[in-house]
Parts: sequence; structure tokens; C-alpha cells
Amino acid sequence: MATLEDIRKLLARGEAAKALPLAQAVARRRARDPHAINLLARCFTDAGQHRKALVAYDRLIKLVPRSAQPLADKAHLLQLIGDMEPAEAALRKALALEPLNGSLLRMLSMGTKISADDPAVARVASAWEQGTLPATEKTHAGYALFKAFGHDGFTYLEQANRLQQQKNPWSISDRRKENAALQAALRDTPWPEAGAGAPGRLPIFVTGMPRSGTTLVEQILSSHPRINATGETGLPMRAAYSVLAKGGQFQSLSTLTGADLSLIGQRYIDGIDHFHAPGPGFTDKSIQTFMVMGLFHFILPQARTIVVRRDPRDVGWSIYRNHFADGTHAYSTSLTGIAEMHAIMDDMVAFWRQQRPEAFLEVRYEDLVRDPEPEIRRMLDYCGLDWDPACLAPEKNTNMVKTLSAEQVRAPISPKAVGGWRAYAKELAPLIDALGDRVKPWD
Repeated sequence: MATLEDIRKLLARGEAAKALPLAQAVARRRARDPHAINLLARCFTDAGQHRKALVAYDRLIKLVPRSAQPLADKAHLLQLIGDMEPAEAALRKALALEPLNGSLLRMLSMGTKISADDPAVARVASAWEQGTLPATEKTHAGYALFKAFGHDGFTYLEQANRLQQQKNPWSISDRRKENAALQAALRDTPWPEAGAGAPGRLPIFVTGMPRSGTTLVEQILSSHPRINATGETGLPMRAAYSVLAKGGQFQSLSTLTGADLSLIGQRYIDGIDHFHAPGPGFTDKSIQTFMVMGLFHFILPQARTIVVRRDPRDVGWSIYRNHFADGTHAYSTSLTGIAEMHAIMDDMVAFWRQQRPEAFLEVRYEDLVRDPEPEIRRMLDYCGLDWDPACLAPEKNTNMVKTLSAEQVRAPISPKAVGGWRAYAKELAPLIDALGDRVKPWD
């Protein structure tokens, strides 16, 4: 008989299909156990049965009416599937239970336009100024208060990023060393032949800086009837590094065999099929794929990679004003750190442009949102896909969006976000100075 811990382990391994019937059996036996019902809701969510997950969360909310967490979890799922109004209602109920919960306020600000006179905002801002807001809540609260106060609240954003930076220190030197070492290993030729790849499969990697428009591109492509979306799997880097990185060093490709390279492709396809089961054609929006995109094109010749480029000032501003989970994108809390990370990506893309220019297609976000159809046709042609008008309306795509762009991609394609950095040019001076000539193509 399965335990709750057994089910949690299955979910951690991405095996929701196996975990779900076990969770249902436990929930039947322990119908009033909040832990069992919470796990059932998680299983339904991971299995893609969102409406059943929401029903399970409603059961949980009735079982523990004084707890804000089930309301927050329900709201999070609603935001992911684009149901923003009921998500707001759930979050406001949660904030009534925990008025100074910064995480709840930040979640509210992600799906709802909040203002300084919103009672939920006013309570948190007052506690912040009076020094009574718990330190554990200030990081999340700072991002939300900035969204409510705008220019007048920029100091909230600075403090939130500073607190996040203290928890997750970051240095550019390690990334520079990684880039240099990987390029040295990849530059070594000849590469061994890797075989036929994965016939019948069409992986489309979408990569670029966070907040550059990669989610929009994935939504556009997965609106095509032949393409499913897998989101950010993280599998390309894991598969590549599982073979390339040994004992803390990268192996020169000329020292590997064709079987070694084929193993990278097989591990990627096995992982996709095991955890995501996407079908023959699919997108994978793993941000770091630009590191290994030329290698994947060599191993899986049918694979396509789209690199999304956007004005680095808009990218940097969007990164800085949004909260990323602990342990991810640690550079995001520093304006100069964001510029340094942008340089890392530029350097790797330039490397592949020199070594294997046929391995990827570059798309400018600004061109895409100002005149969508020509750019969408160009992407579809590159991927070997017929034109389909559904790709012009990605806001109708019902895929779950697990990124900070969940709200934006539910709206029609629009250029309204272009140039948003200009309103904060003074505050963003460290970013702009650090970017230097990288902004020239957008001026």
C-alpha cells in the first residue's frame, strides 16, 4: 500500500501518471486528511488534469478554512492556466487570512494591476515603513510594492533585490570559465559521426535570455496543430553535460566516439518521452539551450533552434523587476550582473554563429510583435511546418504557462512592451552603462 512519501517521490521524478492512481486511492481512504487531499491536487496538476486539481483544492480549502496555503496553491494553478479573475479572488481571500504575507501580495501583483491605495498594498506598505513587516516577507513584498507604487516605489524594488542577492550570491567568473572551457571542448575537431538521430521527431528548441519573448515564441509555435509545448524541461543541458562533463572538466569532442554523442541525443529523447510524452513535434523552451544548440543540431539533424533576441535594456529591466525562485537566475538581482549574463549569452551565440550557423535561427522580438505574420512564417518555414493561421492568435492557446509571462501571453500579440525601459532610464543607468555597445542594434 503506497504512502504519501511514495507518491511524493514519484512526483519528484516526474512520474505523475504513476502517482495519480495511488494518490486517488489514499484520498479515498483518508478523505479528511489535508495532506492526502493536497497531494491529490498536486498529482492532478502534474498530470495535466487541471479542473480536477481545482476541485481537489476546493476540498482542501473546506478542510482547512483558516489556512492561506490551499488558496494560494489554487490561485497559482489558476494563473498558470490563464484564469486570472478567480485567481485574484482566491488570493484576496488568502490575504484576508495572512494580511502581511509578501508572497501572496507578489502573486496578486503578477495577475492583477494593483495600486498604492489597494487595501492589501496599503497594509503591507504601512508595515514595511513602520518596521513591523517580518523580514521573511520583505523580499517578495518589495517586488509587489514596486508594481503598486511605480517610480515612487523603486526603493522597494532595490531593497528586494538586495535581500535576494544576500541569500543567493553570484559571481560572473564561474560562468566565464564555463563558457571558455565548453567552447574549447567543442572547437576541437573532427567531431565523431553521431548516427541518424531520432527519425520522425521534430524538437524545436526556443532559447534566449529570460524575459526576451521565448514564451511568446513557444506559444506561437505550439499553436500549430503539429506541435506540442513542453515548457522549460532543462533536459538539453543535462543530457549534453552527462556525457561532456567528466570529473569537473569538459571532454574534447575529438576524444569522444559516435556512440558517446548518440547517447546525448538518446538521453534527451528518452527524458522527453518519459516526463512529457509530447508526440512527434514539440517545443522545448529550456533557456540555457544556447550553450549546446550547435551540438544538438549535429546529433539530432532534424532539430531546430530559435534564438530570441530583444533589446537588452528591455530584457534587463524586465528581469530586474521580477522575482525568480531561489537558486535560479541569481544574476537577476544586480543590474550589472544582468548585463554580464547577457554578454555570456552573446558570446556563446557568436561562437555557434561562427562554428555552425546552420544550427539556429535568430528572431528579433521587436520585429515579431510589430509585424507578426512575416516573422511567424519565417519560423514555420525554418521548422518545415505549413502555414497555419492559429499561430497568429497564441492567446487562444490553452497550454499551461509556467513562467512569469503567464499573464502576457494570454493577450494578443502586441508591441506595447517595446521600449518600456525608457521610463526608468535614470534608474537603469548601471545596466545601460554595463551593456555598452550591445544596445546599438536597437538604437
